[in-house]
Amino acid sequence: MTPEISSLLGDSVPTYKKKRDVDRTELSEETVFTLLSARRRREMLCILTRSGGETTVADMVAEVAHREHGKEANAAKRKAIYVSLHQTHIPKFVEAEVLEHDVANRTIRLIGLWKQLYAYLEFDPLETKQGLLSRMFRPKTGRAAD
Repeated sequence: MTPEISSLLGDSVPTYKKKRDVDRTELSEETVFTLLSARRRREMLCILTRSGGETTVADMVAEVAHREHGKEANAAKRKAIYVSLHQTHIPKFVEAEVLEHDVANRTIRLIGLWKQLYAYLEFDPLETKQGLLSRMFRPKTGRAAD
């Protein structure tokens, strides 16, 4: 913003910090639900968790293809999955700062608040934890009907 415009608008112009300048202690529920809304992203998160938090993009594509198509996972289907991961799903995770994509080494690695995100996949309605999903789906016992 030029100094002239800034002086005209005065103090009414809000200042924004870049996302990476702000230390987040948790993901917003909107971010969690957006990230988990796509089946492939949920699969990716499970695959990464089971592989120790890091894998190559090629291995991720092969595993997703196997889960989705089994023995029918031909080259065309793997390529479609690769494009989907590369153009949509990996960037969503990177933007939310739960995944790091090393383009040079062709690897992806869980970072940041990924455990909070993964916790939603491990949801158990019978648990007594105080998460949003637990509050919504926990069986109501001993309470009058609302």
